[in-house]
Amino acid sequence: MPNAEFNKSATSMIAMQGASRGSNFKFSDTPLNLNPVTQDEVNKALALFQSARVKEAFERAQLLLRRDPDVVPLLELSGAALRKLGKLREAYPFFERSLQISGPSAHTHFNIGVLLFDLCRYSDAAQHLAQALELDPQNQNMAQTLGLCLNAMGRYLDTVNLLTPWLKPGQSKGATLNILGLALYHLNCFEEAEFCYNAVNEPPQEVAEAQSHLGVLAKAQGDTQKARLHYIKALELAPTSATAHRNLAAVTQYEVGHPHLEALKILAKQPEQSIANQIEIEFALYKAHQDIKDFETAFTHLKKGNHLKRDRIGYSIEADEALFAHLRQVFDKPAPEAHSALPFRPIFIVGLPRSGTTLTEQILCGCDGVTGAGELQYATTAMVQHLQEMNLSGENSMPAEQVAALRAELSEKMMLHSKGAPVLIDKMPLNLRWVGPLLAAFPEARVVHTTRSAADNCWSLYKVCFQGDGNGFAYDLEAAERFHSLSMELMQQWNELYPDRIHHLDHETLTKSPEEQARALVEFCDLEWSENCLHPERQTQAILTASALQVRKPIYRKKTPDWTPYQAQLAAMSGLFRTELE
Repeated sequence: MPNAEFNKSATSMIAMQGASRGSNFKFSDTPLNLNPVTQDEVNKALALFQSARVKEAFERAQLLLRRDPDVVPLLELSGAALRKLGKLREAYPFFERSLQISGPSAHTHFNIGVLLFDLCRYSDAAQHLAQALELDPQNQNMAQTLGLCLNAMGRYLDTVNLLTPWLKPGQSKGATLNILGLALYHLNCFEEAEFCYNAVNEPPQEVAEAQSHLGVLAKAQGDTQKARLHYIKALELAPTSATAHRNLAAVTQYEVGHPHLEALKILAKQPEQSIANQIEIEFALYKAHQDIKDFETAFTHLKKGNHLKRDRIGYSIEADEALFAHLRQVFDKPAPEAHSALPFRPIFIVGLPRSGTTLTEQILCGCDGVTGAGELQYATTAMVQHLQEMNLSGENSMPAEQVAALRAELSEKMMLHSKGAPVLIDKMPLNLRWVGPLLAAFPEARVVHTTRSAADNCWSLYKVCFQGDGNGFAYDLEAAERFHSLSMELMQQWNELYPDRIHHLDHETLTKSPEEQARALVEFCDLEWSENCLHPERQTQAILTASALQVRKPIYRKKTPDWTPYQAQLAAMSGLFRTELE
């Protein structure tokens, strides 16, 4: 391969694989300071990177940067090499320095945005990616990557608005259709999402991605056999797709020597796996070994997967402790109520993830006139903005105009999911943080708070690999236990402020006496009872959460906790499980 020149045509040859398809780093064409570093020296460092000698390329770049620390292509090469080596946080200063030296440019903002995306810092990533696209508005690759980031943030409508104009004849649309389809899927526009996925016909990697998405859609609709066929087809096209492997594992019942288990073992041994792929593979191996009752090996993979995910996200329980303390202080009394015409009545189901929110939604959807919207991100997006505004203005409580604005904003967006039904359910679990302002903004609303024992809930969190960077507390048992306590304390305050508008539903009690608990739930929500409420497994609506398969079964009570086979390992990691065993 010839030496790379620092211009747009040559630098495209050394673009490296990014956070996902389409997210490629670009190297600067900023002119070199050739004294004392020569262009030939820089080209040789780039050639090492091109030939997959990444560590050597980084070391060579560092030697050259000692002679001239402001050579932008070497800074970007250093960042790209560290990212390739999985050292994401160490890579960031090199790209930041490049931006400081070269000034705003599309490719530099894009590089930083992709790196921040890898670090699951989606809000910061979106800002840089948006700046990159503003500077280079015809760059479909940048638009796709911004769409990926918006999806990760739950800003699905923004993704649709961003990517729809790119669906023009003659443009390369595979990645665009996949990203757009995922946004439509989360907006409950399943036919439109399926249309997007089926329209992907090239390149093979994107077709494989589309097949995997079609499998997820089939699983959400309860057709696990169809889902399995899509995942297998995806792996035929992309045999090393870690996401497709984990998806297939979720719908496979393993036996000793199962061919897919053996394939997973081989895949896990392949060198230079990205951190994201390693996480997917470890959770898939946990599921497979759990099925064959090799619990020791299963837990080893689960622990490693959680460790990798926790480190990738960089979650801090201290940040949530500060947020919850701030909420208890700011909302220590009821906020002013907002009133305006609304064609539907909201029900908010809150609680920790995996506490029974999906089952509760399915029970209520058995009543006439109720539509379940799934987990909507709108309340969180709005409340983060309102809290920032309150902080800037020095407000120590939420003023009436902000409550009214919250009602107007959420009403408009929730309307898109109501399907004309008089009652709409938003089951975003962590809306428990915003119960006070939500009940002030929607005086007609009711809140259902689902609970489980701390041990059961924390284990159920720990064994699931969630999408994106949400639920960061789930990947560390002690953090999960602390978050559980924070949530219960905050819900106690909401209950004191709104005692008649919050219904508490314990998962274990529900499974012991389902009809009694379901009737009380329906009555509290001011709905008309139906026998369908006792048969959530008969519901036909798609389920997009980790409980998609579980709630397709009749309501049942487990004789022993799921975590029993792992009690020794769990007790060694968390006092919560030691207490449960006493």
